[in-house]
Amino acid sequence: MDDKRTDGRKEADTERKRRGDRLGEQLRRLYDDVTHESVPDDFMRLLEEADRNRTPDTSSKPS
Repeated sequence: MDDKRTDGRKEADTERKRRGDRLGEQLRRLYDDVTHESVPDDFMRLLEEADRNRTPDTSSKPS
């Protein structure tokens, strides 16, 4: 009886690992796709405007 439980646990662990591996691969592909997308022009303009409007941070300057 213990052998059946052990076999069941091994099968469950194997299936869990297989699902985790598939999920990991899918997440890696999604991350890779997102990192290769270009930044929309509107967003780049907002970032550039924010940089222009940013005041110098005096707290990080050495004394």
